[in-house]
Amino acid sequence: MDIATLLEVSKRDSVVVDGRSPVSLYSGMVPNLAFNVAMLAIWGVLLSWHTLMIWYRQYWFSSAFVCAAILEVLGYVGRVWSHFDVYLVNPFLMQLVCLTIAPVFTMGGVYYQLAKMIEIYGHRFSLLPSPMAYSYIFIAFDFISLVVQAAGGGVAGTESTNGDSSDTGDNIFIAGLSLQVASMIIFMVLMGHLYYKVFVQTRLDHSGQTKLSLGLLKISRTEIDYLYRQKFSDLRVRPDRWVFHYFPLAMVVAVATVFVRCCYRLAELAAGWNGYLIIHENYFIILDALMIALATVALSVFHPGFAFQGRHVSIPITHGRVDPETVEKPPFEPEKEDSYIDSGEQVSGRGNVFMKPFQKMKNAFS
Repeated sequence: MDIATLLEVSKRDSVVVDGRSPVSLYSGMVPNLAFNVAMLAIWGVLLSWHTLMIWYRQYWFSSAFVCAAILEVLGYVGRVWSHFDVYLVNPFLMQLVCLTIAPVFTMGGVYYQLAKMIEIYGHRFSLLPSPMAYSYIFIAFDFISLVVQAAGGGVAGTESTNGDSSDTGDNIFIAGLSLQVASMIIFMVLMGHLYYKVFVQTRLDHSGQTKLSLGLLKISRTEIDYLYRQKFSDLRVRPDRWVFHYFPLAMVVAVATVFVRCCYRLAELAAGWNGYLIIHENYFIILDALMIALATVALSVFHPGFAFQGRHVSIPITHGRVDPETVEKPPFEPEKEDSYIDSGEQVSGRGNVFMKPFQKMKNAFS
C-alpha cells in the first residue's frame, strides 16, 4: 500500500531522499490541522477510558479496543505531522498504515461480544455450531485480509524496484480490502439472524403469531424472558439495566459505522492514488474518521463491562448448540466421579476425561 503510493511518486520523476519526497505525498491535499488535532485529543481520551475499563474484566474487548485506540492515536499523530510537511515519508506511512489496520481490532472486540450475547440469551439462537465460532471465523477473515494487503504492498514494492507499473500490487491490495468488506457482510447477516431469533422470533412464539405486526412491540422483555437461558435472567430483566437493554443497539451502530468506513476505503483505493476521494479530506473526515469514532464511542458509553456487570458476573464462552446446564449426565457415570479433587482444586466437565487416568495412577501408588 505505502510502497505503491511511493511508486506513483517515482513515476513523476521523483526520488525519495533522506525520507523526503520532492512532490507532495497527498497529491496536493494538506491534512487539516484543527480537525486532526481534535481527533488526536478524542482518541487520547478514548485510549485512557478503555485502559481504565480493564478494571471491569472484559479483557478481550479491552485489549482489542486499546490496540485500536493506540493505532488511531499514532495515525493522527502522523496526519498532524504531515500538515507541517507533506513531503515527509515517515508520517505519511504512519497515518496510512495505522488508520488502515485499527478497525480490524475494533471488529475483533465486537465479534467476541456477539458470542457473549449468545451465552446470555441461549445457545439455541446461534446459527453456527458454537458461540466462539463467530470470533474464530471472522478474526481469521480479517487476518487473511491483512496478509493479502501486505502481499499487495510487497508486490508493488518489487514492481517499483523494477520500474514497472504498480497495477498488480494495487489490485492485490484492493482484493484484501474487498475480502474484509465481504466478511463484514457475512457477519452482519449472521448478526441479523441472531437478533431476529432473539428479539423477534421469541415474541412470535410467545404470542402465537406467524406474521410480523406492530403488536409485537407491545410485548415486554419480561414477558418473553422465560424463552431465554434462565442462568442469566437477572442480568436481563432488572428495570435498571438500561445499559444492557441498549447494548445490542450500540453493537448495531458500531458494526454499521465500521462497515461504512471499510466501503469508503475500498472505493477510495479503487479510484486510484490520485482519485477524487483520496485527495479530498472531507470524505475521509466524514466516512472514515467520524465513523470509527462513533463506533468506539457507542461501545464506550454502552461498554460490555457495564452491560454484563463484568466485576460481578462471569460469562464463560462454552461450546455447542445447547446450554451447558441443560445437558444431562450419562446415567451410568457415578456422581462421585463427576469431579476430580486434588490440592483443593476442582476440575469438572470435559477436562475430567483427561484427569481420570492420572487419578487412577495416583490411587495405584498411594
